[in-house]
Amino acid sequence: MPVKTEDDHIYLSVRDLTAHTSSHQMISSFPLPQRGMLGRQAQTDIQKRKDKHYGLFHGEFQVKQSFAFRGKTFIVQGRIDGVYQLPERLEIEEIKSVILSAADFKNFNIADYPQFTEQVLYYSLLLENETNGTEIRPHLIIINLVNDKTLTFKISYNRQHVESMLFNRFNEILDDLKREEQTRQNFREQLKEMSFNLPENRPQQDMFMKQWSECLQNSEHLLASAPTGTGKTAAALYPAIQYALSQGKRLFFITSKTTQQNIVRDTIQPLVDKGLKIKTLFLRASEKMCANDIYFCHEAYCPFAKEYHDRLLSSNILEELSSQFMFLPDTIYNAAVNATLCPFEVLLDLSAYADVIVGDYNYVFDPAVYLRRLFNKKDYSDWILIIDEAHNLYTRGMQYLSPGLRRSSVQDLIKLTKTKKEKIYDKLNDTLSEIDKAFSILQQEGEIHYENLQYFTTSLDIIKWNDLYNSYEAAFINYLIHKVKKKQVIIDDPIEKFFYALRRFVQIARLEDNAFITFYDAAEGGCLQIKCCDPSEYLGQKIDKFHAVIAMSATLDPIGFYKEALGFNSGRTRLLQLESPFPSRNRKIIIVPGISTRFKNRHKHYEKIAEIIKKTVSIKRGNYLAFFPSFEFLANVNLFLGNLAATKIIQKPSMNEAERDRIVGDLKKADEPCLLLAVMGGIFSEGIDYPGSSAIGVFVISPALPPVSYERELLRHYYDRKNGQGLEYAYIYPGMNKVIQSVGRLIRSAQDQGIVVLIGERFSEEKYNAILPEYWFDLQQEIAVTNQYEKEIKKFWKEITKN
Repeated sequence: MPVKTEDDHIYLSVRDLTAHTSSHQMISSFPLPQRGMLGRQAQTDIQKRKDKHYGLFHGEFQVKQSFAFRGKTFIVQGRIDGVYQLPERLEIEEIKSVILSAADFKNFNIADYPQFTEQVLYYSLLLENETNGTEIRPHLIIINLVNDKTLTFKISYNRQHVESMLFNRFNEILDDLKREEQTRQNFREQLKEMSFNLPENRPQQDMFMKQWSECLQNSEHLLASAPTGTGKTAAALYPAIQYALSQGKRLFFITSKTTQQNIVRDTIQPLVDKGLKIKTLFLRASEKMCANDIYFCHEAYCPFAKEYHDRLLSSNILEELSSQFMFLPDTIYNAAVNATLCPFEVLLDLSAYADVIVGDYNYVFDPAVYLRRLFNKKDYSDWILIIDEAHNLYTRGMQYLSPGLRRSSVQDLIKLTKTKKEKIYDKLNDTLSEIDKAFSILQQEGEIHYENLQYFTTSLDIIKWNDLYNSYEAAFINYLIHKVKKKQVIIDDPIEKFFYALRRFVQIARLEDNAFITFYDAAEGGCLQIKCCDPSEYLGQKIDKFHAVIAMSATLDPIGFYKEALGFNSGRTRLLQLESPFPSRNRKIIIVPGISTRFKNRHKHYEKIAEIIKKTVSIKRGNYLAFFPSFEFLANVNLFLGNLAATKIIQKPSMNEAERDRIVGDLKKADEPCLLLAVMGGIFSEGIDYPGSSAIGVFVISPALPPVSYERELLRHYYDRKNGQGLEYAYIYPGMNKVIQSVGRLIRSAQDQGIVVLIGERFSEEKYNAILPEYWFDLQQEIAVTNQYEKEIKKFWKEITKN
């Protein structure tokens, strides 16, 4: 349990003192926000029903007391639901809600909920101290949210007994803090004996680690553009691990692709092998961890979820798994299935034991699925964050904040609720009909003012949409209670799915920021969409809560764009751009400008592009990679790639990572030359190595500019207004980032040698080639802009052969 400490002062809430036992509620049967809202409403209703003449009532009564204990000052505070002031005493009324069937509630035993009793007893002690010994009589009122039935328990209060409970709890907390400090000291001793030397001496890596170490010490952030071969994973992890373990902090390493997690494991494992007792948890999506026949989290349907908390406590699975140093998803899955426990819940419970957690961006930045057990607080200063392949976070951030509502979903639900006889569906139907009317108004707006246009921007009446959401939420809560009463289990419940979609939509709509543009798509029945054009404020607020953050990638060019787009605080952020650690003479970059790859012209040049590829491949025997902006472009050029001096391997849209790994393996051991045709931004162009002879040449055909679309144009207009760089932010920077990523597949070690052929006249234009990394220009004439590409390629290979 995290405890706030300052010098000799320890700050606690009453909840921090109570027993952390589980309730009997199902894991996922009732959404927590709605349960909390319903509980607060029930509490208000109970207090209103109380006899007004019973005594002077004080709601939400604040209490705060200090206690000197073992050389420390404990400051404990809390908020009592209700206090009644009577002539000779005070009565505490603490209201707790449960969700139980009528039969289970009749057999309710307060002993099963010791945390309820402990909480009201601690409140009694604090209140008695504040009122100089006034008599206190505590009561617990338990309300069942399913049927509004209540039970009242008079709680016996003995000051001496509660003081003993409190001081025992203080002892436990001090012992925990002592153990935590001893753990930190043990880590410090281990770190003194531990060698963090890296296999190769790379000046760029040393500079990276020095800058990052200073940021960790000063609670600063670092934006690092580190070319392939810098060893950025180790450079980020090693200083962070040393600092975190010695200072009692934890480390979260986030990636955009699961394949990058293997590199993290390979980097940490040698430290474990040397004796560093660091525990690392690798997260995996809940769907992939699900052991049930159908992915549906409900204890009435899934045997792995049924009575999860009780069976977890009776098992020793967490103790067994946490004794290891690598908490791997497959290991967790097998152990959980053998114990008939939900593997994903076990994985999340293990997060409490981990020094390092590795997972997807979603677990930190997605407002819908971030790990609330770790980050549902105002301050993340006990965490260090490493963002790998950080160039991907900009797009992800926009996606997280761009919700939409389809009219067809609303109309389907209207039809569904009309078929139901129970009254519970009437309110749902009424609200859905009101939402559909809002869509009708939008449809009419389009027909009158935007005739023959599929898209148009519109303004939201925030007050109206708030009312619609509140109305649907109230009906939805009653619907959930109805399902509990009837013991109904509905897989992929459309009423529930729409609730979450509506909630997310309204939450974003409430922001009312210029970075968010609302538009209507009249096609396919209509869709109301919010487009986030600039996620920087949201991302920046998250980032600034951490002790220190490093965002790193081989393609953070231009770095100023990413600093702004990701929302890094200028006052806390350092920028680092490193040169390539590999000899410039080992590569040759050639721009062939005599080809137009613009959409309107490219069909005229398919055959010429194919000719460049065929001639280049024939000059030097080996494996080559050709990256295209789209599968369509790839297919059209492939039509002219007959009589090729290499075996073609073609990426298909449906290929997965396993198929990719097989192909890469084939390239490494191929006897005959191969040409891989793939798309930029795909599984073959990012987060993968082609070492040695796996590839001796890369073709990049055209800047991979995003296709022109309504949403992309919204982005362009937004940045035109903001900084006059709409074309760059919406099209050029994202497109050229994919180009740089693709080129980075070639030179992965000091021994690798090869050529890069950039095909297209736009590569010769300043607004495009100005974005290319500076280290590409280390040698004079390293980049050749010429249509005489054959001459340059032959010259390069001749020089390489000489050396």
